Amino acid sequence: MKSKFVNENWFVRFSRTKNQNTSSVLTTTNLVLIGLNIFSILTDGLRLENFIVIGISAVLFYLQRKNISETFVFVLAYPFSWLFFIPLKNEEIEDFFNIPIPLEIRLNIEEKILTAMPVKTLLVIGNPDEKKEIARNIYKYVVKGIDIEENMKYLRMLLRDSHMDVTLIAGQVLEDIENYFESRISKTKDINNFESCLNIYYYLRTEIPKGILREELKELLSKKLNNLESKIPVYFEMLCYLTGDENYYLIGYEKTREPVLLRNFLLSKLSKREYDIVKSHLSPETKSLICKSESAW
Repeated sequence: MKSKFVNENWFVRFSRTKNQNTSSVLTTTNLVLIGLNIFSILTDGLRLENFIVIGISAVLFYLQRKNISETFVFVLAYPFSWLFFIPLKNEEIEDFFNIPIPLEIRLNIEEKILTAMPVKTLLVIGNPDEKKEIARNIYKYVVKGIDIEENMKYLRMLLRDSHMDVTLIAGQVLEDIENYFESRISKTKDINNFESCLNIYYYLRTEIPKGILREELKELLSKKLNNLESKIPVYFEMLCYLTGDENYYLIGYEKTREPVLLRNFLLSKLSKREYDIVKSHLSPETKSLICKSESAW
């Protein structure tokens, strides 16, 4: 049975309390170091030892915040870095320095993600609620086959987040994605239709199945495709994915006239430095295809 998203529970509260205790110890230690270092600078002047202490403070600050950009600002603000440890209206200190950026993700799961930049920004400086919302939306995109590789990369970043509740949500989303595809694949295992092929194809692209399971799924997808004939562009994408033969892109383009297939073909040849083949297919239209961003499709 597919599990639901994790809600706040006693385990989350326990983990949060543990994190807060650790954070308090790091904060206290850092404040003492900063105070002693400032006293030393005022009494004996700036020496090499003071820079070493600043480095130690920066390391402690990074261990607490897990954020390179904020650590960089922390060092630049020295000796006023103690201001970073002043809570504001009972909010977590980390939220004080976060830039309020709206979550620019389309809720219509039939569309592609607007642009990767806002999401990447939120993954670095977003607050826990924004990151959890990203994780939940990733589930919607992946099960619909939207930017699977990119979204799975974001999900794995969330799995390494410093906030326990964010990692719990991300872990649950990963499990939900796995359960979704495994359930769909098991129900359509003996059915040869295009939808059953897509379920396997999308699941393989998540990189969740490994080892023997992955090979079995690829073999199953190959058998299903052999029993199907289609002029749908993604059919040729699946053939290319299974065989590694990018010529299926070109075959698919010739049959469907789908420009994305031609673009993928030309980019794959460019990556292999097969310039003669690329040159033979160049035209004003194909040049624009190569330069066109995927988000524009």
